[in-house]
Amino acid sequence: MHLKKLFLPFSLIFIISLGSCELFSSTKLSSSEIKKASSWSSKDQPPSFPECEGVEKKNQLKCFQSIISNQLTLAISDIDIIAIEPLNHEIFIQIKIDKEGVFSLLEAKIPNTVRDALPELEQVLNQAVANLPLALPATKTNVGVYVDSQLSMPVQISAQPL
Repeated sequence: MHLKKLFLPFSLIFIISLGSCELFSSTKLSSSEIKKASSWSSKDQPPSFPECEGVEKKNQLKCFQSIISNQLTLAISDIDIIAIEPLNHEIFIQIKIDKEGVFSLLEAKIPNTVRDALPELEQVLNQAVANLPLALPATKTNVGVYVDSQLSMPVQISAQPL
């Protein structure tokens, strides 16, 4: 009799555990399905600033880039950089906006002539990008998570020696 009481709870646990095995089964996804689900789509939300949220969706990226451009221009023009020769070049920078909306400079493609004339330019750009205001990070809408994003943009460098 004492044995029947022990058997009943153990058999119930065994039956429950058999029924719950399905909860732990995994679904195999092919690498092409994963790539398709994680690639950027028109439904995903690019990074933005609060000022750009009221703008029509097709113009939000232009608004975002314009604010970045204006902020970088102000930051660079506030620093006294003296060129050793006249310059009028377009350089390209690659910026990362992380999941928290923080900016960082990934790369600055600066020709040697510009680098020689303005040796501290990359350091100035790095600081200017780091001082950009927090952005609203990009969102993968199909999974509802914030994601890192990157932005490449030109920067016009014009300088005259004193």
